[in-house]
Amino acid sequence: MHESPLADHPHFTPWTDPSSGVTSYVLNPVLGSIQRAGYFISPSLGPSGDLWFEVAYPPGRGFHVASIQLDPAQPTVTSLPQTWNPIEAMNFMLDNDGDAAFIPIEDRIYRFDLRDPTHPKEIFRLPQEIAEGRKLRRLVSDITSTADGKYFILDTWIGNQWHIGLVDRSDGSYQLLSTFSNQHQHPVAAPHDPNLFIINQGHWLDPTTGRKTEMQVRIWVMSIDGTVYRPIDPDLCFNRNGNQACHEWWTPQGNIQYCNYNSGIVEQHPTDPASARVVWDRPSTHGMCSPCGRYLVCDVNPYHWSDSKPCQVHFKDLESGKETAIVSHMPAHHIPQSQVRSYHIDPHPHFSADGSYVIFTSSLLGKPTVTC
Repeated sequence: MHESPLADHPHFTPWTDPSSGVTSYVLNPVLGSIQRAGYFISPSLGPSGDLWFEVAYPPGRGFHVASIQLDPAQPTVTSLPQTWNPIEAMNFMLDNDGDAAFIPIEDRIYRFDLRDPTHPKEIFRLPQEIAEGRKLRRLVSDITSTADGKYFILDTWIGNQWHIGLVDRSDGSYQLLSTFSNQHQHPVAAPHDPNLFIINQGHWLDPTTGRKTEMQVRIWVMSIDGTVYRPIDPDLCFNRNGNQACHEWWTPQGNIQYCNYNSGIVEQHPTDPASARVVWDRPSTHGMCSPCGRYLVCDVNPYHWSDSKPCQVHFKDLESGKETAIVSHMPAHHIPQSQVRSYHIDPHPHFSADGSYVIFTSSLLGKPTVTC
């Protein structure tokens, strides 16, 4: 966190936390009444200086993707209404330069280039033999790419099945890895090993009966070659013995970190449950480490986001041990509590690709919007 050029940006409003003195820059509502940052496992801001985000227009539930240039001299806003997606939980991924994004729309993935946004390139279409005429619930929760850049990993949800598959980025061909009858979602490719990725088992509702199935062990490691499928700890059962391990990511060194709602952020080697240790004893919901691994961010109480249980965003320097409140008390927003989960407007704090910004969704101006 540093003195930001956003102080001179016409589309950002500074907001200073009264407790910590930290100043954040809040994107004014330039498009819709809900503007949220990307999901926490993938940067919303890449090297080009384009901040990508998602926009909704209540009461409509779908989002479309947009971007804004952070250079105050060229504060260009690009809206991509053609990316509106009625299918749930499908998050974009930036390319290496950050001036283009891979965006899932229904049963396809497109590459949108900011230099020519009206001509997206289709790079993948789900094979009909996978769908078999059934309703597609979700093509992919979060696009993630293997460390060697060869594959995208998909967690496609159709009916009561989850198909984990690979998309060859060179030609768009598809390879099915495995099919499960319980929810497997949010794949996260390992940054250090092109053969490994995290997959989590989550709660899910039967699309026919509405009956809820609870998850058991949430965090699993899988491999591209099909030889690995194991929990990081077989005893790490959700909601048992005080465990609420949730929302996981890789460190640059190849360890796995996750938020335990009750105890804080835990780090563990993927094959050694005994190595698990709390690296930040602040109970939290979502978190992320910086690209260098030294810094952490997290959010607190995003499922309440009220005056009685204020939502917060915090930062920690693991080397010095210093903690800082980025937002110590998030104001209430205008979204009814009954609709909060539908719009998934948790802060989801994360770092930019170079680690110089913390990006999250806030209500600091009264409405959910992107904040740096």
